[in-house]
Amino acid sequence: MLNIGRNAVVVDVVEVVMQKKFFQNLRALAYGLPTLLYVFTTCLAVIVLLAAKHDYDARQVFEGRSADILVVPPESAPELSQESVDIALALFNIQIPAGTKHPTFDPNLQDRGLTTLRGWGSKLEVTVGPAAFESWGLLGSTLAHELEVHCRQSFTLIRALDLLGLDGTLMAEREAYLHELNNAGRFHLGQIERENIQATMDFYYPVQDEDTLSAR
Repeated sequence: MLNIGRNAVVVDVVEVVMQKKFFQNLRALAYGLPTLLYVFTTCLAVIVLLAAKHDYDARQVFEGRSADILVVPPESAPELSQESVDIALALFNIQIPAGTKHPTFDPNLQDRGLTTLRGWGSKLEVTVGPAAFESWGLLGSTLAHELEVHCRQSFTLIRALDLLGLDGTLMAEREAYLHELNNAGRFHLGQIERENIQATMDFYYPVQDEDTLSAR
């Protein structure tokens, strides 16, 4: 009986010590969690900046080469057809990135263009709506918006930034619209077309004031 009592006391002491260590570890984890989140967010931001710089450098080289090619699009508006899409691709030397299907004309699409990823491992789908056919330049600019920018962006990264509250979609869209504005000369966009692109970007994807707080 005496030996059993001592064993019970020893067991109780061990349980108390283990519980104390558990709560100490739990407390340490709670204190360290903000630091881990900060480190994770910082690393993610660095990766985003490096990826953006790489894309920017590659795009600068491409735009420099494209600027040397003189393209004079027809003054008449392109007809609403798949053939016009194919002609615009060739006319403005717009390349289709790997992992992307050939862009198609969608007569029911309300937007000028749309890039869709239907599932992991599937190819990106680019569709062009009637609104892009106001001129050959606008059609080419729309295709460049989708193929030269959105199809080269990481959808996974954009979604991750959105979940972190870092407006990944906003940044991705502004990059695409700025690409159009920076290449306005390449596509021979008229003043009204340039102003419409600028207005669309500023209205739907505005740059937030640093002092402005917003809730979602």
